[in-house]
Parts: sequence; C-alpha cells; structure tokens
Amino acid sequence: MASNPNVEIVTEADRCLQIVERLSEFDFIALDAEGINLGKDGPLTLLQIGTVDDKVYLFDIETNKNLFRKGKLKDLLQSEKPVKVIHSCAGDSAALYHQFGIKLTNVFDTQASHLVIEENRGQKLPSSMKLSDVCQMFNDKAKPLDQKDEFKVKWTKEDGELWARRPLTAEMIEYASNDVTSLIPTVYQNQKRILEENNLLSRYQERVDDEINYYIDETAPQRRRTRIDGIVKSIISDMERKYGRDKKFQDITDQNEINALKQLRYDEEVMSPFIKQVKTEAIKAQLKELSDQLSSEGNNFIPNSRSYGYLRAYQYIPDKDIQEEAKRLQKTLDTIILSDMATKYSLRTKFNVVKQCERDALQSIRPRNKDDNSINPILLSLYWQKQEKDLDFEIEQLEITGRSYSISQGKYKWIKFSCSGNVPNGIKTKAKRQLVKLDKTFGKGKYSV
Repeated sequence: MASNPNVEIVTEADRCLQIVERLSEFDFIALDAEGINLGKDGPLTLLQIGTVDDKVYLFDIETNKNLFRKGKLKDLLQSEKPVKVIHSCAGDSAALYHQFGIKLTNVFDTQASHLVIEENRGQKLPSSMKLSDVCQMFNDKAKPLDQKDEFKVKWTKEDGELWARRPLTAEMIEYASNDVTSLIPTVYQNQKRILEENNLLSRYQERVDDEINYYIDETAPQRRRTRIDGIVKSIISDMERKYGRDKKFQDITDQNEINALKQLRYDEEVMSPFIKQVKTEAIKAQLKELSDQLSSEGNNFIPNSRSYGYLRAYQYIPDKDIQEEAKRLQKTLDTIILSDMATKYSLRTKFNVVKQCERDALQSIRPRNKDDNSINPILLSLYWQKQEKDLDFEIEQLEITGRSYSISQGKYKWIKFSCSGNVPNGIKTKAKRQLVKLDKTFGKGKYSV
C-alpha cells in the first residue's frame, strides 16, 4: 500500500470500476504508463492516472490484466471524456493498442503541444524535451523532478525488469506518481491557452493523431518524415544562398541550421560541395561530442537507440576518418551495453523486453557453439533468442512473398550455418526447413539477392 494517502494502488476489478466511474466525471485527467522497454512488444505493467484534486491511481496491470476489461479502464481510455493529458504518448499508445486492443481517444500530448508552440515561435526544427523540462517551461511553480533521472538509472543500468517487480517500492510509487501530478492543471491549461490564442489547435491535433498512431499506422511516421524532410530541404536551400563557400560548421550559430544539418541525410549525389563540407564537419562534431561524453561518463553512460543508429549509418560514409571513429565508438557502446545487459537481465528474460540498441549490440557476439562458455550465459541466451526471432522473420517473409522474396548472400550463409550442430535445436530445425523451402523456390543452392 502507498504511504501517501493521495495515492492508491489498484489491483481489484471491482474497485477499479468504482474509480473509473469517478474519473469519467472529470473534464481532464493525467495519464502515463510504465513497463519493460514499454512499446509495441515491451510489456505494459503499470498505468497511472492523476486528477486535478491531486489523487493518483496506480493500476497494477502486472498483477491483474483484467483491470482493462472487467475494470472498464479500456472504456475510459477510449472515451471522448475526459481529456487524457500525457507527455509523449507514442510508446504508451503502442503498448495499449498492440497488447490490449485499446485505441487512445481524446489525448492532449504535452510533448506535441510544446513542439507546435516552439515552431510558432520561430523554431523550425525544435527538439523534443523531457517531462521535467516541459513542466519547468509551462509552470513557474513546478517542482524539480531531478530524482527521476537518478531513479531511471535503476532500470536502464541495474534492473531491466524493475517495473515487473512486485510489490511496488516506495521509490517506484513516487516516480510513477510524479509523472501524472506534474502535468495538471497548470502545464495542460497554459499549453492549451497558448494553442488557442495562436490558432494552433488544428495543426496541433494533426500532430497528436500521428503520435497516437506512430506505431499503429505506418503512414503516421511517413508523414512526420516527409514534413521534417521538407523543412530540412528548405533550410539547406536558404543556407546555400546565404553563406559563402568558406563558411565552416563551427561558425554556424543559427539553431535551425544546425538542426537541419544534423537531420540531413548524407547523399553525395544530391549535396553540393559546400553542403557536403558542412555536413561532414557536422558529423565529425557530433562524433566528438559523443566521444567526449563517453570519456567523461565511462560505464555510467546511458546508451540510446538513436546514437547507435547514426553510428552504424556513419560507417558507410566515404570519409575514412568518420568511418573509423564511428566503428570505434560503436565498439565502445557495444561493450557498455553488453555489460549493462549482463547485470540488468536474467536467464529468464524474454527477448521482447530488450531495447533496439541492445538487440544491435548482441550482433557483436560471435559464439562458437550453442553453449559457448566464453560468453556470459545471459547474453548468450538473449543472442540465441534474437537469432530465432530473425529466422522467424525470414520464414514469414518467404511465406508472404514467394518468388519475390529477396535474401542477401550473408543471410543465406547464416541460414546454412544454422543448420549445423552449433546452434540450439529449435533454430536448427527451423533453418533446415527454411533451406528446403528456399531450394524449392529458387532451385537447389540458389537464392535471390
């Protein structure tokens, strides 16, 4: 039981029904969720709702998943009333939709609102902000939430399945409660007022719809990418006209231009010599910034999928210095990530809770056999789970596309290797079946590239 009298942990459907009936009377509520790598596949284990009278309800989904259906939480989340105030809803929306069949309705996303407001103030490519910073920006009486960052280290570095642990600790309860008590009423009302005064509600609503659908409808991320690409192209064109050829990246002070260069795809065929030069300088500055951060933080560095993604992309850029530095930094990240995984996970951990950058880091493991004792057993378990998941994907793609299926030479060799006795039996059986189907589809020993 929570020590704070304003916080209630809900595990029973009957009690949940009573609370949902009360919540449905509010004009707006604050909403958030916690889980293990929360998203489409990462399990949602806790749902938090806060009210304007400072009540917080922690719905313990890990203990009782029937709270959504029998407790009528699903009906509340899909209802037009009340407004659900949430910060950066894409991950929560994905978990609710793919795991419980719930489509969030009437959402006010404070992250999307912040971005639209900043664009209206002249920032063409504003950066996303964490919850605590948005609260400070739109509520001059906001309390610092610095302890959130400290507590976050617990599940990013020490206990990856923390949010599935029961009972909830006092620290977990405080963290989960702060996420909803900080948003209403002041942040919500101030943002809503600014949007209304500047006739931004229509633009804002489009963004919120795309956030809700980001991991549900593939057209939503496409729309975001198209919009951002258009803005980047416009800023880059202006830079071409504005600057002389001797302009260096380090001399550029306009934040819109700096952000545009960071988001610009490296494409030698379409970039002018000037843009290629400043883009290359921007990449080197980005790599130096990451290198400095890794040097100062060491094993305390908290990796993210975005950093890992651009390091992999930069290894294909023609500039040899960039290639080598990106490889070096990725190797450093791999070491940190794998070390964290060996600590934060267990032999019971399922692959669906593993983050994307962690999945990528597992690729650096090269086991000699299924029981390679030179590799940490937790990492080895997750590695083989990844290999089986990748194989399942290839099996599914061949079933769907038939003779249109395309497989690289490296992937084909991997499937052949997986037919050996050096992999777990389940993978070996699937690989043998897949190889037979490939030979039957394309001819024995042949494949489509």
